[in-house]
Amino acid sequence: FRYQPLTEALDDVPFTVLTEVAPTPWNPNTVLLRVGVNGKVIEQDSVAPVNLVFLVDVSGSMRSHARLGLVKKSLRILVNDLNDDDTVSLVTYAGQSGVVLEPTSAGKKQKILDAIDQLAAGGGTNGASGIKTAYALAHENLLDNGVNRVLIATDGDFNVGVTGHQELMRIIETERERGVSLTTLGFGSGNYNDHLMEQLADKGNGNHAYIDTLHEARKVLVEQRGATFHTIAKDVKIQIE
Repeated sequence: FRYQPLTEALDDVPFTVLTEVAPTPWNPNTVLLRVGVNGKVIEQDSVAPVNLVFLVDVSGSMRSHARLGLVKKSLRILVNDLNDDDTVSLVTYAGQSGVVLEPTSAGKKQKILDAIDQLAAGGGTNGASGIKTAYALAHENLLDNGVNRVLIATDGDFNVGVTGHQELMRIIETERERGVSLTTLGFGSGNYNDHLMEQLADKGNGNHAYIDTLHEARKVLVEQRGATFHTIAKDVKIQIE
């Protein structure tokens, strides 16, 4: 049995649902149900201007080519694909947060790339402080008819800070209502906390991706940029009975 209520995602329909039911090969008394949800594709030529704030973890745990090294290469790929009417800011956090690059037009690519190249790891991790600084920069250049988003690049080790995870969630939810969404990008392994990163992205009306190669970075940040940065539906719940 195959049921497909919509054959394509129309302009006013954010996603389609496809369900399939088939006999279970190893148990004739049961069936398997597959539910697929396909989001509307945002074409590159119809993408709205973006106001991006990169929030990069430069704590000591990020000191490796597979972590901060890969973050820098990934951000370079993204910057080179941005349009001149897009805006980029760069914030780092370790023991303290700091603004590396004020809101800058993506037309000034070399200036942005130079700021990314100077990033170096060392110190503790104060994720809450960095998030507050990143959101403040996002509001400095808020786009009414564009995409306003903070991108966190980290190994997920939020181990220093006075606020705790619940306070982080509250901050992100508040900023979501003010028009700034959140994407979390995970790097490295070992102490990587994917559960926390997914929670943060969920609270921020954003998405989460794990990047372990440049190929994956190009897929998430360039080839699927429309899906990564643009929210097609909010507060969507799917229930299966």
